[in-house]
Amino acid sequence: MAVLRDPDLSGLTATDRKTLFDTGLAPGSARDFARRLRLLLPQGWFPAYRGDEVEEAPVLQALLTGFGAVLSVIWHLIIDVKRQTRLGTTQGAFLEMAAVDFFGPGAMARLEQEKDGHYRRRLVTSLAAPLNTRMAVSESVRRLSGAAPRIIELGSAQDCGAWCHGGGYGASRSRYGSRNGGQFCLEVFPKIPVDQRTVQAVIRVTKASGVIAWVRMLH
Repeated sequence: MAVLRDPDLSGLTATDRKTLFDTGLAPGSARDFARRLRLLLPQGWFPAYRGDEVEEAPVLQALLTGFGAVLSVIWHLIIDVKRQTRLGTTQGAFLEMAAVDFFGPGAMARLEQEKDGHYRRRLVTSLAAPLNTRMAVSESVRRLSGAAPRIIELGSAQDCGAWCHGGGYGASRSRYGSRNGGQFCLEVFPKIPVDQRTVQAVIRVTKASGVIAWVRMLH
C-alpha cells in the first residue's frame, strides 16, 4: 500500500499526524475496469502500463475509461439487484413488493413517511407473529398503531357482563353481548399516524378465518 504524497513528494499526514495511505482504485469503478482492460491488452501494442498518474497513452486511457464507465454501471446494477433478493437488504419499492409477496396486496402496506428500516422490522416480526388468538390481534394492532387496542368479544361475559358476573341489566359500564359468536369489537387510539384501512388490513390477516371484526378508530 503506497503512501500518499504531495507535489513535492512529501508524505501526507492526517490531522492526528498519522500517515495517509493510498488504498488504490475503488473496486467496480470506471477507473478500475479501465485498468483491468488495459492489463488485458497485448504487450507491445501500446506503452507499458505504469499507473494512471504516469499513463503514456492518454487517448487509449480515455477510450478504456469510457468502456469502464459502462461496465461500472452494469456492475453496480448487479450488486443492487442482488440486494433486492433478500428481505434483510432490499429497499424502496422492492421492499413493498416483498410485502405483497409474503402477505398479499394491501395486507402490510407501508405507513405514511415510514422508513425502510422500520417497515422491514414490521415485516420480519409479522412473518413469525402468532395468529388467530385475541392476544395475536391485540399485539398486531399495537405494533402498527403504537397503542394497545381495547377488544370486546360479544360472547364473553368478562367483556360484556352477565347475570351475577361483572354486571347485568342496569349495571354501570356493562355491555350486552350476543349469542352469535365469531365476532368482536376493537377500539384503538393510535399514537402513530395510521389510517383505518391499514389497521383493518392487519386485523384481516391476523384474526381467525370467518370471524367478523368491528373496528373503531378514536382520534
